[in-house]
Amino acid sequence: MKKFFAIALAVAMLASMATVASAAENTTTLTTTVPAATYTLNIPADQEIPFGATKTDIGNVTVTNASGFANGKNLKVTLNYEPFASDEVATTIPFKVSMVSGYSRPFDVLSGSSITFYGKADTTVEETAKETFTFATTNASGTTSTHEDVDYADAFRVYVNSADWGMALAGEYTATITFTAEVVVEQ
Repeated sequence: MKKFFAIALAVAMLASMATVASAAENTTTLTTTVPAATYTLNIPADQEIPFGATKTDIGNVTVTNASGFANGKNLKVTLNYEPFASDEVATTIPFKVSMVSGYSRPFDVLSGSSITFYGKADTTVEETAKETFTFATTNASGTTSTHEDVDYADAFRVYVNSADWGMALAGEYTATITFTAEVVVEQ
């Protein structure tokens, strides 16, 4: 009888191990939600460029209230603009836009070019262009230059050649800089 109980006990132990073994085969499902990237893009206000001025600071481009970003998820801002034009006369006044800082030479941002505010591990992007950050400029032909660790941009500056002022006929001229922002993922 002792043998019978020993065998029964051994069978019961094996059965309990089988239960443990089957429990190890269960799965754990992990889920996550990636939030939409949100931000506020702050651009320079409308302003008058004085006649004859060859360089005029127009303000800065900044990003505030950013969330949903990360390393590799960035905010790309493309600038498009055309020369000053007038409804009254046929002449135009060409200009260029540059990012300027007191610490380095200006970087031209040609029409169709873009700057990039890089995402950070804390899910934001650099909020003010006066802080050290990494940015890229891409010219209209698609060539990208990356500029890193620059205390950048104190302002955007409009440059107009003196000769272009001289060739303009009298009249009221306007130009518009369009800033288009999009969230992009590095490849």
